[in-house]
Amino acid sequence: MLDLVDECGKDLADCGYETVELGKYNATCSKLFIDSDGKKKKYGFDKGHYYILNAPLMFGLMDEHFEFLKREIKKRIRLLFKLNKVKKSDRFLLVGIGNPQILCDSFGSRVIDKIEIKPFCEDNNIFKISPNTFANTGINAYEIVKLLVEAFDISVVVLFDSLMTKNLARLSTSFQFNDAGLTPGSAMNKFGMEINKESLGVSAISIGMPFMISAGDISKNYSKDIILAEKDLEEKVEFSSKIVAEIFNELLETDNT
Repeated sequence: MLDLVDECGKDLADCGYETVELGKYNATCSKLFIDSDGKKKKYGFDKGHYYILNAPLMFGLMDEHFEFLKREIKKRIRLLFKLNKVKKSDRFLLVGIGNPQILCDSFGSRVIDKIEIKPFCEDNNIFKISPNTFANTGINAYEIVKLLVEAFDISVVVLFDSLMTKNLARLSTSFQFNDAGLTPGSAMNKFGMEINKESLGVSAISIGMPFMISAGDISKNYSKDIILAEKDLEEKVEFSSKIVAEIFNELLETDNT
C-alpha cells in the first residue's frame, strides 16, 4: 500500500476507476467509490471515495492551469465534505505529512505553510501542524494526530502528503485525494500507521501529489530501493502546494482581521 491508498500502477480502469475528460489541457478526472466489502476485496482498497485528477500539460502552461485546476479540485473536495457531513464550523486539524527538508517530500509542509489560520481569535476552529517523519522524530505521525484530535476535540482531519507513484505518467501531474485516509511512509517502509476514520474516530480526508518513483518501477535493471525525483522539482512542488492551499483557504474562509 502506498502513501495515499488510491495509488495504482496499472491503467486506472484496471483498478476500477471511471475516467472522464475535463475538456481542457488533456486533463482527466478518475473516480472510484468503494462502498462494499465485495469491492474492497476486489480492488484491494479501503472503503471510501477516491479521485485522481491528472493534468499532463500542467507544467508547460502553469499560469493557465492554475484557476482551472483549482476549480476542478475544489469541486470534488466540496463533494467529499458533503459526503462526510463536514461543515465549515467544524474543528479542523490540517496535517502536513513528510520531511520538509527533502524537496520531493515537502509538499505537505508547504501546503501547511500557505494555509491561513486565526490562532488569536476566540472562535478559532482551524489548527495545523507538520509533524515531520518517524526517521527524524521517532514518533509515528498517527500518534501525534491522534493526541491532537483528542486534545482539541477535532471533528475533521485533512492530510497533505507527497506521494510515490508506480506510473511515470502521473509523476508531478496527478492530484490524488480521498476520504479513506493514508499511511505515512508506507511506500518506503512497513511500519507506518494508518491515519483514517477508523483509527481516529473522525473524518479523515487526504490530498497529495506523487513526486517520487522507484527506479525499479522504471526498469527491472534497478533496485526498488532507489528513489528518483525530477531535477526541476522546486517550481512544481511550490506551484502544486499553492493550488491546494488556496483551495482550503477558500473552503474554510479564514479571516485574520
